[in-house]
Amino acid sequence: MNKIKSLKREILQLLVLFSISVIIIVGILTIWKLYISKVEIINHNQNLILKQVGKEVEQLLEDIEDISIYVSENYSYNYMVLKNLVETNKSISSILVLDEKGIIEDFYAISNLNIYKGFDYSNKNYFKKIKDHRKYYWSNVFLSSVDEEPSISYSFKMNDKIGVIMIKLTELSNFIQRFKNTDNSHMLRIFDETGIMILNPDSKQYVLQRYNASSSSVYIDLINKEKPFNQAIFTGVTKKGKQLGSYTKVKKTGWSILVRQSHDDILKSLSSIIVSIVLVVLFFSIIAIFLAIRISQKIFTAFDNLQLITSRISDGDYNMRVDELHYEELNNLLESFNKMQIEIDKREDNLEKSLNSFKGLFNSTMESIVLSKDGKIIDINDVSLKLFQAGSRKDFINRPMFDFIDEKYHKIVQSNLIKNTDPYEVELIKLNGKRFQALVQGKILEFEGEDVRLTAVIDITELKQKDQLLFQQSKMASMGEMIGNIAHQWRQPLNTISTCASGIKFEKEFGVLDNDRVADTMDIIVENTQFLSKTIDDFRNFFKSDKKTERFITRLIIKRALKLLDASLKNHEIELFENYLEEELLYEGLSNEFIQVFVNIINNSKDAFIANNVEHRVIYINESTEANNYVLEIKDNAGGIPENIIDKIFEPYFTTKHKAQGTGIGLYMSHQIIADHMHGNIKVENININYENKHYKGASFKILLPLNNST
Repeated sequence: MNKIKSLKREILQLLVLFSISVIIIVGILTIWKLYISKVEIINHNQNLILKQVGKEVEQLLEDIEDISIYVSENYSYNYMVLKNLVETNKSISSILVLDEKGIIEDFYAISNLNIYKGFDYSNKNYFKKIKDHRKYYWSNVFLSSVDEEPSISYSFKMNDKIGVIMIKLTELSNFIQRFKNTDNSHMLRIFDETGIMILNPDSKQYVLQRYNASSSSVYIDLINKEKPFNQAIFTGVTKKGKQLGSYTKVKKTGWSILVRQSHDDILKSLSSIIVSIVLVVLFFSIIAIFLAIRISQKIFTAFDNLQLITSRISDGDYNMRVDELHYEELNNLLESFNKMQIEIDKREDNLEKSLNSFKGLFNSTMESIVLSKDGKIIDINDVSLKLFQAGSRKDFINRPMFDFIDEKYHKIVQSNLIKNTDPYEVELIKLNGKRFQALVQGKILEFEGEDVRLTAVIDITELKQKDQLLFQQSKMASMGEMIGNIAHQWRQPLNTISTCASGIKFEKEFGVLDNDRVADTMDIIVENTQFLSKTIDDFRNFFKSDKKTERFITRLIIKRALKLLDASLKNHEIELFENYLEEELLYEGLSNEFIQVFVNIINNSKDAFIANNVEHRVIYINESTEANNYVLEIKDNAGGIPENIIDKIFEPYFTTKHKAQGTGIGLYMSHQIIADHMHGNIKVENININYENKHYKGASFKILLPLNNST
């Protein structure tokens, strides 16, 4: 059992908690906003520095490229060209000229420690890269063999020679040393495209050691993860602790220029402001607690008065009056209590009347109604007693509903007990054990304070019998059509047999009959009798009454049906155009009922041709698939269906034919077979057909069957 809580304590706690929470949240948001503002300012300044340094680096690289162009155009074993360029440009330590084999042909250096003409530099990258058909090559950082200082090189084509400019990074290093953080550390670092550190004013030994930072936090959390000029927090390479910074890329060389600042210094710079905000938060929290206690005391006094009033009302004392309370809303509540006394008696009377009305309605409906809770019957109406042939309600009360439901429907009913349902069919059991088909629908209602299920039941046994009768009538109508087709099929073979028999008799009477003539005539008679026998088998298969599903090829079933109709179609001069699927479709369903639908539609087309006196008669049969359905379309040029009746042709007993010609159930049963028995759909529409350059109006029937029954 849950412990009962004090409302006064809950309100006080909520007031205090809400007040303090709001103040703390405002304080936290203020601190966060200050931090974000600080970071945005740092980001702006860092990006300005990156752009400035980036321009300086780009300018250095462009100057080197201009010098290389000058050397290419003016050097022709002119030593003074190299000398003047090196001595007038502080960023160049030496210029080498290599022949096509990589041997130093000429050079000039400010200080020459160990470089001479004739040295073989063919194994150097700045020679090999140019030899591999490249016009120029920027090297990564290396220790120069000229002065053993960190340098980079720019090699370029000079006709059949290769020029190499050795570039000192001293000037660039002096430039980036101008940018410092508040802790007096340098802001900038430069890495080559492989991650080797090129410049680091704070720790030059990392440059001399060719430190590779590609696997460090600088690359993992910033350069490889963020776009240029985007900020990120990462662990420093030479400066311990977390760093905040961004970077940019040098397009020509792939270098990464990094600007950074200690994240701890940023937080320290905000510490005094944060302390002030915390003190303000504490001050306002104390005020909030004081105000919450004062307000809650006034509310608690009003609650005590309300509690006294409700206790008196529960004891039946509706005349008690209390002085006005401190709050207007609570005074309105008191007034409502006074009105409640007057309304209670009225509502009790109305509830009694409503209950009597419900009971009257419960027993006056045409449907059987069953009330149940948790699967057990709690009440039934008078119609249910008659339907289930019961003597009294005692035969049902507190009995499980499933006692009156056939076992094969238990699963579907069980799944529907917990929800509102549309009507569905089940088989129910009367008290005498007889079973009957019923249509049921359930709704969950609140009755006497509890959720109960109201189930409406309608006996549809008679409707089922009528439906079966309609199907038999449709079958008989189809049988009449088929007998006519049998007559057409048999007429020619019977005429042939009759002619052969008469001929033999005539020749016998005149004595001119010989054995060869007898043998030939008998062969003709046997051939025609076999044809008649095959026709009987085809029609016998059509009239099979079993409804077991079977796997059949749709094309073969259609052709079997057309064979039954062949003589009738020829007799009425109807031309067929057939278009089947490229691959045979194997479908599982009711083949004979499918044939009956097909025959009904073809016969309707034939009757329309005759009624409308159409001269050129054509029927198109087309197989296709669309939207996961098998589609069989049958269309003709017989004049179409009047628009005022096209929506009614699938209704039972609706027909436009004379009573002697039709019953009006053929298309109704076709719709029942496709929709109910084969779970598909059948549609009809009027269409225009172009046949032999003439336009005709006709009707199109589409049979759609779900492809999940096919393979």
